[in-house]
Amino acid sequence: MKKKSVWIVSAIICLVLGLAVIWGLSYCRERTEGLEDLDISTGTKNHSLAYDKEKDILYVGTHDKVLAAFEQGEEIWRTQANGSFDELVLDAKNDKLYAANEDGHVYVYQASGGNVLLDIDTRRKAVAVDVLEDESKIAVITNTGSNKSSVLVYSSEGEELGGIDYKILVSGVQFCQDGETLLISNKRGEVLHITKDGEVLDTLKTGYEIIQMIQNGDTYWTINRNGIYHQFDEALNVIRTGKIDNTVNAFMASIGVDEDGEYVLIGTKEGYLFVMDGQDKQIYTTDVGVRITDFETANGSIYFTGYEDFVKNIYVDNLATMDYYKSMEEVLGYAVFVPFFLLLVCLIQMFPKVKRAAGKLLKKMWRQRMAYIMLLPTFVLIFLFNYRGIFIAFYRAFTDWSRTNNTLAKMNFIGLENFRQMLQEGYFLIGMKNLSLLLVTGILKTMTVPLAVAWLVHSIRGDKRKYIHRFLFVLPIVVPGVVGTLTWQKIYDPTIGLLNEVLGALHLENLQRVWLGDERTAIWAIIFMGFPFVGAMAFLVYYGGLLNIGTDVVESAMIDSATRWDIFWKVQLPLIKPQISIMVTLTILGTMQDFNSIFIMTGGGPGTATYVPALELYLNASQFGRYGYASALGIVLMVFTLTVTVIKNALTREKE
Repeated sequence: MKKKSVWIVSAIICLVLGLAVIWGLSYCRERTEGLEDLDISTGTKNHSLAYDKEKDILYVGTHDKVLAAFEQGEEIWRTQANGSFDELVLDAKNDKLYAANEDGHVYVYQASGGNVLLDIDTRRKAVAVDVLEDESKIAVITNTGSNKSSVLVYSSEGEELGGIDYKILVSGVQFCQDGETLLISNKRGEVLHITKDGEVLDTLKTGYEIIQMIQNGDTYWTINRNGIYHQFDEALNVIRTGKIDNTVNAFMASIGVDEDGEYVLIGTKEGYLFVMDGQDKQIYTTDVGVRITDFETANGSIYFTGYEDFVKNIYVDNLATMDYYKSMEEVLGYAVFVPFFLLLVCLIQMFPKVKRAAGKLLKKMWRQRMAYIMLLPTFVLIFLFNYRGIFIAFYRAFTDWSRTNNTLAKMNFIGLENFRQMLQEGYFLIGMKNLSLLLVTGILKTMTVPLAVAWLVHSIRGDKRKYIHRFLFVLPIVVPGVVGTLTWQKIYDPTIGLLNEVLGALHLENLQRVWLGDERTAIWAIIFMGFPFVGAMAFLVYYGGLLNIGTDVVESAMIDSATRWDIFWKVQLPLIKPQISIMVTLTILGTMQDFNSIFIMTGGGPGTATYVPALELYLNASQFGRYGYASALGIVLMVFTLTVTVIKNALTREKE
């Protein structure tokens, strides 16, 4: 008894340790995730950001002509122009927001109310803007075509003070502290220190096309197309440089830094976000799915947005410990199995019968160890290719796994939310209704025509004639299923299809239909595909069952004056019940899983007339990127299929 108590205490300790490791793993994943979605919506694709730290107001310029202001997540004003807002510069002290717009204007808005205070017509696409602290000058970059840019300087009243034309794209502009000279970056990978007349005072060559230049305090940052970034001062002295590990071959689009200039965030056209620490070590990579266009430093946070309706936040404090928590996550990921393995050992030791049974099993396995060793590769391959996917689907059906949340670090446990969506969205219920009709008709087709044809061929006298008829009925099996589906698609064609042509020839034009485009006939057109339903597989199974019935049984029935119908109904049919059971099971499984013909013929339409759950699973996994929802659909289909199959087997099981 004392020994059993020790094992009970040990089991409790192992269970507590296991739960603690799971909690620690979850905590580390939260700390390494870093990103938070803000409850901010512009209703369109975003492009640029500006932030008022004192009033906690975030300004979002969009790609689709909208500029909106949000205070603590609530929209306080919105305005519209005629082009994309490529860059925003906030002068919080004077309550002004400068916006460079691709419609050829630089708009100066009242930051608190959104009223237009000044409209500067640059006559060309304005892509970048900067303003002196005293507001006496405004610098604007304009682009003309794919290889021409201008640097224009305006007064605070919008009067043009000077301009320089370049036969190369200029990507950024910043005023120097003297208020007279400028820093500009270009496509040749140069940062030029110039006067307002265009005289080049100094040059910094970064070696590759510069995508963006930003200012952070007294220093400036650039990002090159090849992933190299530079930090430099006004005198163009390089302070820091680094390069991301761009194994995904992404194209750079934007750069941002925290307030202290320690962490560097780089966004790409493909939607990847790279984070570098103060030692220029890449500590975080994630994929948000769409082009990242702008960053804005906030109080302890960095906001960023891109070509979708989203604004995300990443906490600087999380970045400081992210590398540590990533290491801890890896360690705990391996350690999580240890306490549960020890728990299993303790449970076995607690129960003598289980212990003896486990001991006997282990002894038998040890005696046959060579056989198990030889079978081990097969077991491993079966697990990897057959069962691993099922286990993963079971787990991830309860998460928000998607095209954007595609790593364990970004997935969140959401409980039964995916299953609730099935009922709420309605497509699954509509699909189940159509599937029920397809199941009933599919079973009827399997149990009637193939069985009748198999019995008729079996009843033919003469082996040669039997062989010829059997060959002719089985021959269509060599035709690929896709070819057969496409053939029926042509038969149902409303203009040149065989079905409408035959109806026309019989002067039954009133019966002609757009068979696959009419909600009333589409599902029945799918059901009647393959008419007259002599499936080669079902035919062969039934024919083989009839062949296995001994001739002496049939002869005995004939001696007792049984007719052909009596022999079929009372002798042959009961004896081929196993074959019928097999075909019904295969029909249920095939109908539940098949969506190929529907996808080719109608795509689930018109509307949802031919929609089925398997098609919904495919569309969510391959097109919509809702992998967690697709996994939940797969589980429901598997449970439904298993339930129907078990019930069917219970009803058809023969009594001993």
